[in-house]
Amino acid sequence: MNERLRKWDERFARGNEIHGFAPSALLPDAVRGVTPGLALDLACGAGRHALFLAGQGWRVRALDGSRVGIDHMMDEARRRGVEGRIDAGLRDLESDSFTLEADAFDLVCDFYFLHRPLFAQIRRAVRPGGLFVAAIHVEDAGRGEAPHPFLLAPGELRALVDGWGWDVVHAREGVSSETGHRHATAEIVARKG
Repeated sequence: MNERLRKWDERFARGNEIHGFAPSALLPDAVRGVTPGLALDLACGAGRHALFLAGQGWRVRALDGSRVGIDHMMDEARRRGVEGRIDAGLRDLESDSFTLEADAFDLVCDFYFLHRPLFAQIRRAVRPGGLFVAAIHVEDAGRGEAPHPFLLAPGELRALVDGWGWDVVHAREGVSSETGHRHATAEIVARKG
């Protein structure tokens, strides 16, 4: 196991990053009134978004590089009686060999994970009429931060999705709508035409 993934296992083992298994508010708002189908939760961590979606009737493929995070998710899924709706997979999402099937998902969500090469795959993986929902940390120029590979540039997420030609249902950038984040956040909900 590489050092990056080992650190995530340690964080989940300490109980960090579980967020009480409550989803980011953006996700329930984005799927309200949407007929459940097949969702992909990229970098699912301890599964707060996958668990929410499964509870709403979605079938969810939940992928992460942390075995400990996935174990937490599946323990909670069994407790909630939704384990049959979650297909959990241990994957290194930053590996050059990682790929997503084309037109496979009604919803792809990405919360607080940035690996820019995945954006082209996300675009391809969402079925026509499907949604991409994301909240990803962004540089805050006002704080004097140097550019960082794990932070979006201001306006980057919106410009990327605009370039896809998708219908942007919601876009916001600024202070995170969730507590406990030291970086600003870019949010997007977009529908593939």
